[in-house]
Amino acid sequence: MARNKNVPRMLCRLVVFSMCVFITECRRTKRVIGGDEVACVLSFSKGTQIRVASLRNSSNSQHLCGATILTYNNALTAAHCVNNEPEDYYLQLNNYCNEGNHVPKATIINVVKHDQYKILSHVHDIAVLRIKLNFIGEIFDGSIIPSTSFGVSGKCTIYGYGNRDALNKGTTESLHSAEVKLISLDECTTSLGPYVAPKADSGMICAIGDGVDACQGDSGGPLICNGYIQGLSSYGLGCNVPKMPGVYTSVGAHLKWLKTICDI
Repeated sequence: MARNKNVPRMLCRLVVFSMCVFITECRRTKRVIGGDEVACVLSFSKGTQIRVASLRNSSNSQHLCGATILTYNNALTAAHCVNNEPEDYYLQLNNYCNEGNHVPKATIINVVKHDQYKILSHVHDIAVLRIKLNFIGEIFDGSIIPSTSFGVSGKCTIYGYGNRDALNKGTTESLHSAEVKLISLDECTTSLGPYVAPKADSGMICAIGDGVDACQGDSGGPLICNGYIQGLSSYGLGCNVPKMPGVYTSVGAHLKWLKTICDI
């Protein structure tokens, strides 16, 4: 159910009432299914989408997860996406609109996972990447960090480079987006069941789309609401399963931690 490329899907063990007791075996990797391709923007123009990065394997340039540039020195992704050393990864931005050496990139200097992150349950699934960009400019001026964790509701947009459908195992070089709606944890629990849905103190939120979802390769990618990053794609049951929401790490719930880690 975790949605990065390095974590293979695992089969859910059948238990009473078909509930998945072993949560780690239900985690999915994910990407934006049923979404729209995001139009290219100039490499050094401002805006939300230029901040959406592809977290890649340094040895073979394979896309692994999504990430979001917060400041010139920090990026955000899901904790389950970064299990190796910082030098094993790099970020690539706006890659589908550029060629060769002109692709904006960032070296990852350090990885700071939330100290309460649990690999089995995915609670507090958030990590800060210390980065060094290979370019300069003003594209990251301003903040996309929310000022509060309260009162977030309504429609939001997810971004990702992951699979276009549940059967397509390959990721895409084109950034895609889709509209989803935030739902309450009670609604999320009704849909996913008590063993899979996040708990109130987990620092997670849920969102659901109409024929759209995140899938393999979308983990760590942003959930943007009113211009602010409110969530990070974390896990779910399958990809685009009808009436099944996705689970996202709440950025708002981790503001205090972020402020101790980042220069925000």
